[in-house]
Amino acid sequence: MKENYELKDEASVERIKKLFIVNILGLSHLIVRDTNRWLNKLGYALQIEQIRILMTINYLKNPPSQQDIANILQKNKAGIQRSIQTLQRDGYLRSTTDGQDKRKNVVVLTPAGKLFVEKATEALEGMNTEIEKYFEADEIAVLRRIRSKIEAIAQNAEK
Repeated sequence: MKENYELKDEASVERIKKLFIVNILGLSHLIVRDTNRWLNKLGYALQIEQIRILMTINYLKNPPSQQDIANILQKNKAGIQRSIQTLQRDGYLRSTTDGQDKRKNVVVLTPAGKLFVEKATEALEGMNTEIEKYFEADEIAVLRRIRSKIEAIAQNAEK
């Protein structure tokens, strides 16, 4: 249900709508929300952010620490820790001692976690195919170029 809110200043709203960062954040929120709804309809109990953690672990050559995952996904460690605890409780992950540094704990997928990643990846590929039907090939290419530019700007800002 969409709420009707009365605005006190239409000009200020229009000014904010022109801000690139506001548009990107709004789009990101919509994508995450709709992806989670779509995954839920398919019977997946996990949210996209939890699935990203599982995928990250799956595609790394060596098991990562929680801090490694936070760095890769550019999320705070506390949020990653909470998600990992839930994923461990649900049987997708387990913590173990690093084979090279016994003082360090790393996170590995369980067999159920590996199977889940494969199924979720297939589901997300299906969703991607459905979304791409609404765009021309050149629009998709532009989106990918914009994403690359934003990543480069973010990396330069970190220096």
